[in-house]
Formats: sequence, structure tokens, C-alpha cells
Amino acid sequence: MHNKINTFFTKDVYDTEIRLDVNEDVLERIYNDNISPNDELPIEFVFITDTEEKAKRLKQSLSLEFAIYNDLEVEETEDYWEVHGITNAIEMKIIKINEWNQVMWDFGYRYDCQLDGWQVGY
Repeated sequence: MHNKINTFFTKDVYDTEIRLDVNEDVLERIYNDNISPNDELPIEFVFITDTEEKAKRLKQSLSLEFAIYNDLEVEETEDYWEVHGITNAIEMKIIKINEWNQVMWDFGYRYDCQLDGWQVGY
């Protein structure tokens, strides 16, 4: 854990914007595409932040902590620096998705990078 104050993914955002209930909406759309809660699929995810240094630090730490994650890339967009990746296969049950999501929020917060979204490629 770092001792610096987050300037991008602030404590206030962390405390107020982690809304695991939105995962239910995402899963509902996935289930409508003939995916069942028992299916295990890799998740494509993206973190955003405001500097290349933070994005590269997050990418490096993700690759060390989650060695099974694939295709980790840092990319500059018009507004942010993004870190993209793909997880190992995760069960498509809400409890499993929420657990993964919480871990990613917490992990990103340590590097001042916010989990901006996830989806499954099918």
C-alpha cells in the first residue's frame, strides 16, 4: 500500500462509486446471450488513470499478482491512460463477479487507477 494521496481515483470516489449492483445488469445481458451462471468465461477489463506512470505501475503489479491474466496493455486515449487485460475464466455468478470486482477496485485504488468497466467476449 502506498502512502500517497490518490489524485485520480480518490477516497471519495472509492467510497461512493463502487456500485456492485450494476454487475447484475451486466450479467442479465450476458444471460440473455445464452450464457448461464455456471459458465466460466474470461473477463475483459479496463482501468483508467491520469498518468502513464500510474498505468505502467498498475500493469506491472497486475502481471505479478495475477500472472494468469493475459494481454495486459497500457494505452493512451484522448482523456486517460488505460490498462486493458483479460482474466482467467471466472464463474458468471453474481457472487463471483462481485468478489472479483471488489478485488479489482481495491487493487486499482492502491495505484490510483479506477476499474472503468468489464465485459465478456463471447
